[in-house]
Amino acid sequence: MSLELYRTLKLSLPPDDFRRLPRNSAYHYELIAGEVWLTPRPRFYHALLDLDTFVAPAASEGVLLRPLRPEDWDALPQVFAAAFRTIPPFGSLDPDTRLDAAKKCLAQTHSGGDGPLLERACFVALEPARGQLCGAVLPTLIPLVDLSDSDSSARWEGLPPPDCVERRLGRPHLTWVFVEPTEAGEGVGTALLAAAVRQLLTMGFHDLATTFVAGNDQSMLWHWRNGFRLLAHPGSRRERKRRWK
Repeated sequence: MSLELYRTLKLSLPPDDFRRLPRNSAYHYELIAGEVWLTPRPRFYHALLDLDTFVAPAASEGVLLRPLRPEDWDALPQVFAAAFRTIPPFGSLDPDTRLDAAKKCLAQTHSGGDGPLLERACFVALEPARGQLCGAVLPTLIPLVDLSDSDSSARWEGLPPPDCVERRLGRPHLTWVFVEPTEAGEGVGTALLAAAVRQLLTMGFHDLATTFVAGNDQSMLWHWRNGFRLLAHPGSRRERKRRWK
């Protein structure tokens, strides 16, 4: 996710309302000359899922999944924008800007900007009634690095080898998984994850990385519920001390 999507916000609120304002850890809150300033300070965390021990949940009734098709990319931005409409940084954008941001994020993933797309492990969910897209899971391949090391990058230096997927020269990363609000809480996201996990195992991979931003409690709880293990934050003092010993 590009940090450019995070924007400084200015609100006109009296001091009492400022003190009652709900806080999100992705922003720094300040009251300056009667104006409230929300300055972005997102902290990204990584987690790992052991694919060999992942237990797929029982399939929810009415969840229809199929592999991603080329023509699905045109419909995905609308689903993406709806799924993240209240989640920073997308929640701070107006509808048109949010849709444009969704298109840019998905275009980057589609083009390999987030690492080679693991097409065999990409799936979409369909609404039972109308058969329209309501969710998707889009894993990519990132370099095999220590995600807890602040000096490591989850992006490839230059172009990745053309056969990096076949030779498993990297680690699968859950770059995007999203579900429309009308279908959220029905097990669709977990069903999409389970479908991706099954394919990743057949491809010879054994773990799946993910990244989420502090303050997105819904995402954090979903990852824990599905067995992801939190990795040490690269910028934590405890992790730096451990590496210096």
